Amino acid sequence: MKKIGVLGGSFDPIHFGHLLMAQSALEALKLDAVFFVPAFCSPFKTKHPLPAASKRLVMVKEAIKGNGAFKLYDGELRRGQVSYTVDTLNELKLSYPRSKFYLLMGADNLRTFHRWREPQGILKTARLVILNRPGFDKNYPKRWPYLKINMPAVDISSSDIRQRIKTGRSTWYLTPKAVIRYIKRHRLYIK
Repeated sequence: MKKIGVLGGSFDPIHFGHLLMAQSALEALKLDAVFFVPAFCSPFKTKHPLPAASKRLVMVKEAIKGNGAFKLYDGELRRGQVSYTVDTLNELKLSYPRSKFYLLMGADNLRTFHRWREPQGILKTARLVILNRPGFDKNYPKRWPYLKINMPAVDISSSDIRQRIKTGRSTWYLTPKAVIRYIKRHRLYIK
Protein backbone atom coordinates (compact mmCIF):
# COMPACT_ATOMS: atom_id res chain seq x y z
CA MET A 1 0.00 0.00 0.00
CA LYS A 2 1.38 3.36 -1.03
CA LYS A 3 1.21 6.33 1.32
CA ILE A 4 0.37 9.55 -0.50
CA GLY A 5 0.29 13.05 0.92
CA VAL A 6 -2.14 15.50 -0.67
CA LEU A 7 -1.35 19.21 -0.51
CA GLY A 8 -3.97 21.40 -2.13
CA GLY A 9 -4.24 25.13 -2.49
CA SER A 10 -4.47 28.07 -4.83
CA PHE A 11 -0.65 28.20 -5.01
CA ASP A 12 -0.99 31.87 -5.87
CA PRO A 13 2.01 31.66 -6.06
CA ILE A 14 3.58 28.50 -4.67
CA HIS A 15 6.42 29.24 -2.23
CA PHE A 16 9.05 27.63 -0.03
CA GLY A 17 6.57 27.26 2.85
CA HIS A 18 4.48 24.90 0.70
CA LEU A 19 7.55 22.96 -0.37
CA LEU A 20 8.90 22.71 3.17
CA MET A 21 5.51 21.52 4.41
CA ALA A 22 5.46 18.75 1.79
CA GLN A 23 9.05 17.70 2.48
CA SER A 24 8.49 17.66 6.25
CA ALA A 25 5.42 15.42 5.88
CA LEU A 26 7.21 13.21 3.34
CA GLU A 27 10.00 12.50 5.82
CA ALA A 28 7.97 12.34 9.05
CA LEU A 29 5.30 10.00 7.67
CA LYS A 30 7.60 8.11 5.29
CA LEU A 31 5.28 8.94 2.39
CA ASP A 32 5.86 7.51 -1.07
CA ALA A 33 4.74 10.74 -2.73
CA VAL A 34 3.16 14.12 -2.16
CA PHE A 35 0.58 15.24 -4.70
CA PHE A 36 0.38 19.00 -5.20
CA VAL A 37 -3.20 19.86 -6.15
CA PRO A 38 -3.75 23.39 -7.48
CA ALA A 39 -7.35 24.52 -7.00
CA PHE A 40 -9.25 25.81 -9.99
CA CYS A 41 -11.11 28.13 -7.65
CA SER A 42 -11.14 27.86 -3.86
CA PRO A 43 -14.63 28.20 -2.36
CA PHE A 44 -13.08 30.57 0.19
CA LYS A 45 -11.40 32.81 -2.40
CA THR A 46 -14.10 33.43 -4.98
CA LYS A 47 -13.71 37.22 -4.66
CA HIS A 48 -9.93 37.14 -5.12
CA PRO A 49 -9.08 36.98 -8.85
CA LEU A 50 -6.55 34.22 -9.49
CA PRO A 51 -4.10 34.09 -12.37
CA ALA A 52 -5.18 31.65 -15.05
CA ALA A 53 -5.11 28.05 -13.89
CA SER A 54 -2.59 27.25 -16.62
CA LYS A 55 -0.15 29.79 -15.18
CA ARG A 56 -0.46 28.53 -11.59
CA LEU A 57 -0.05 24.98 -12.91
CA VAL A 58 3.26 25.91 -14.59
CA MET A 59 4.50 27.60 -11.40
CA VAL A 60 3.79 24.43 -9.39
CA LYS A 61 5.52 22.28 -12.03
CA GLU A 62 8.57 24.55 -11.91
CA ALA A 63 8.68 24.57 -8.11
CA ILE A 64 8.52 20.78 -7.67
CA LYS A 65 10.84 19.92 -10.55
CA GLY A 66 13.78 17.82 -9.39
CA ASN A 67 12.06 16.17 -6.42
CA GLY A 68 10.97 12.72 -7.58
CA ALA A 69 8.55 12.32 -4.66
CA PHE A 70 6.63 15.50 -5.52
CA LYS A 71 3.89 15.00 -8.12
CA LEU A 72 1.40 17.33 -9.74
CA TYR A 73 -2.26 16.33 -9.71
CA ASP A 74 -4.36 18.59 -11.94
CA GLY A 75 -7.79 17.02 -11.34
CA GLU A 76 -9.29 20.20 -9.88
CA LEU A 77 -8.04 22.28 -12.80
CA ARG A 78 -9.47 19.79 -15.29
CA ARG A 79 -12.89 19.96 -13.58
CA GLY A 80 -12.84 23.73 -14.15
CA GLN A 81 -15.15 24.75 -11.31
CA VAL A 82 -15.04 25.59 -7.62
CA SER A 83 -12.75 23.00 -6.02
CA TYR A 84 -13.78 20.87 -3.05
CA THR A 85 -11.25 18.68 -1.27
CA VAL A 86 -13.77 15.92 -0.63
CA ASP A 87 -14.35 15.53 -4.39
CA THR A 88 -10.63 15.46 -5.11
CA LEU A 89 -9.96 12.84 -2.44
CA ASN A 90 -12.79 10.65 -3.75
CA GLU A 91 -11.38 10.98 -7.27
CA LEU A 92 -7.89 10.06 -6.03
CA LYS A 93 -9.27 7.07 -4.12
CA LEU A 94 -10.83 5.76 -7.34
CA SER A 95 -7.59 6.27 -9.27
CA TYR A 96 -5.35 4.82 -6.53
CA PRO A 97 -7.56 2.33 -4.63
CA ARG A 98 -4.66 0.65 -2.85
CA SER A 99 -3.19 3.86 -1.47
CA LYS A 100 -3.57 5.51 1.91
CA PHE A 101 -4.05 9.28 1.75
CA TYR A 102 -2.85 11.99 4.12
CA LEU A 103 -4.34 15.45 3.70
CA LEU A 104 -1.64 17.98 4.55
CA MET A 105 -2.63 21.40 5.83
CA GLY A 106 -1.17 24.28 7.76
CA ALA A 107 -2.45 24.88 11.27
CA ASP A 108 -4.23 28.04 10.09
CA ASN A 109 -6.64 25.91 8.01
CA LEU A 110 -7.63 23.67 10.91
CA ARG A 111 -9.59 26.51 12.50
CA THR A 112 -11.92 26.71 9.49
CA PHE A 113 -12.04 23.00 8.63
CA HIS A 114 -15.64 22.80 9.94
CA ARG A 115 -16.64 25.14 7.07
CA TRP A 116 -15.19 22.87 4.38
CA ARG A 117 -17.59 20.77 2.33
CA GLU A 118 -18.17 17.41 4.04
CA PRO A 119 -15.36 17.38 6.61
CA GLN A 120 -16.49 13.92 7.79
CA GLY A 121 -16.28 12.66 4.20
CA ILE A 122 -12.74 14.02 3.99
CA LEU A 123 -11.80 12.20 7.20
CA LYS A 124 -13.19 8.92 5.84
CA THR A 125 -10.90 9.14 2.81
CA ALA A 126 -7.73 10.68 4.25
CA ARG A 127 -5.87 11.10 7.50
CA LEU A 128 -5.68 14.77 8.46
CA VAL A 129 -2.12 16.00 9.01
CA ILE A 130 -1.52 19.43 10.55
CA LEU A 131 1.81 21.20 10.15
CA ASN A 132 2.69 24.08 12.43
CA ARG A 133 2.59 27.63 11.08
CA PRO A 134 3.84 30.75 12.86
CA GLY A 135 1.04 32.44 14.76
CA PHE A 136 -1.20 29.35 14.65
CA ASP A 137 0.84 26.84 16.63
CA LYS A 138 -1.03 26.88 19.92
CA ASN A 139 -4.50 25.82 20.97
CA TYR A 140 -5.28 23.57 18.04
CA PRO A 141 -9.00 22.77 17.98
CA LYS A 142 -9.65 19.24 19.27
CA ARG A 143 -12.81 18.80 17.20
CA TRP A 144 -11.16 16.64 14.54
CA PRO A 145 -8.75 13.70 14.73
CA TYR A 146 -5.40 14.63 13.21
CA LEU A 147 -1.69 13.96 13.27
CA LYS A 148 0.56 16.92 14.09
CA ILE A 149 3.95 17.33 12.44
CA ASN A 150 6.47 19.96 13.34
CA MET A 151 8.35 21.69 10.57
CA PRO A 152 10.85 24.52 10.63
CA ALA A 153 8.97 27.74 11.28
CA VAL A 154 8.83 29.88 8.16
CA ASP A 155 6.45 32.79 7.92
CA ILE A 156 5.94 32.98 4.16
CA SER A 157 2.57 33.61 2.56
CA SER A 158 1.39 33.94 -1.01
CA SER A 159 -0.40 37.18 -0.13
CA ASP A 160 2.89 38.68 1.12
CA ILE A 161 4.65 37.63 -2.10
CA ARG A 162 1.88 39.21 -4.21
CA GLN A 163 2.10 42.44 -2.17
CA ARG A 164 5.88 42.53 -2.53
CA ILE A 165 5.58 42.22 -6.30
CA LYS A 166 2.95 44.99 -6.45
CA THR A 167 5.22 47.32 -4.48
CA GLY A 168 8.42 46.39 -6.33
CA ARG A 169 10.10 44.59 -3.43
CA SER A 170 12.19 41.44 -3.73
CA THR A 171 10.74 37.94 -3.52
CA TRP A 172 14.12 36.23 -3.42
CA TYR A 173 14.34 33.41 -0.87
CA LEU A 174 10.54 33.21 -0.61
CA THR A 175 9.82 31.15 -3.71
CA PRO A 176 12.02 29.18 -6.16
CA LYS A 177 13.98 31.09 -8.82
CA ALA A 178 12.02 29.39 -11.61
CA VAL A 179 8.77 30.71 -10.12
CA ILE A 180 10.21 34.23 -9.80
CA ARG A 181 11.32 34.11 -13.44
CA TYR A 182 7.88 32.91 -14.56
CA ILE A 183 6.11 35.64 -12.58
CA LYS A 184 8.36 38.31 -14.13
CA ARG A 185 8.06 36.91 -17.65
CA HIS A 186 4.24 36.88 -17.47
CA ARG A 187 4.00 40.08 -15.41
CA LEU A 188 1.82 38.43 -12.76
CA TYR A 189 0.60 40.27 -9.66
CA ILE A 190 1.72 43.69 -10.91
CA LYS A 191 -1.74 45.28 -11.02
